[in-house]
Amino acid sequence: MTALPEVTGVDPTDVEVTVVIRVSATDTRVVAAAGRLAEALRSALDLPDADVVVDLPSARVEPTLRILVDSRRVLHRGVPVGLTRLEFDLLHHLCANPHRVHRRTALMASVWGTTSTVDTRTVDVHVRRIRHKLGEAASIITTVRGVGYRVDHAGDVVVERDAPIG
Repeated sequence: MTALPEVTGVDPTDVEVTVVIRVSATDTRVVAAAGRLAEALRSALDLPDADVVVDLPSARVEPTLRILVDSRRVLHRGVPVGLTRLEFDLLHHLCANPHRVHRRTALMASVWGTTSTVDTRTVDVHVRRIRHKLGEAASIITTVRGVGYRVDHAGDVVVERDAPIG
C-alpha cells in the first residue's frame, strides 16, 4: 500500500473533508479492514473531524417466489416447490400477468387450452393445490369472489428466464 502524501500548511478548521470507501463485499473481514482504512485516512490527514464513510453494498433481497420459465421450476425462498405441469402453467400465467383479474373461463382457455363449456371448478381445485404447496407464499394469489383470481403481490414474485448455461 502506498503512503498518503503529507499535507502541510493547512489549518484543519478551514477544511471540510469527506472520504467515501465503497466496499463490494459484505464479508466481515472486508468491512473491518475498510473501517481500519477509514481511521488510517483520518489520522494521516490529521483531520480528526473528517467524515469517512464506508459505503457497504445494499443487501440483495431475494423474492419470496421465483418462477424459472425455461426449466419450469418454482423456488420459494430458494427451495424448490414441486408442481404438476398444469399447476406450473396456471401459476406462471397468473404471475406473468399480475394486478388483473383472471376469470375462470379465461384461465381454462389459456392454461388448459379448452374453449368448450367445462366445469371451471377445476381451476379452483388447482389453485387450492398450488396454495397448499406454496405454504406461506400462498397469499400471492387472491380470490376475487365469483369472478376468478388475481396476483396482487407482484413484488414478491419474479418470473424469469433461466440463466444461460456456460
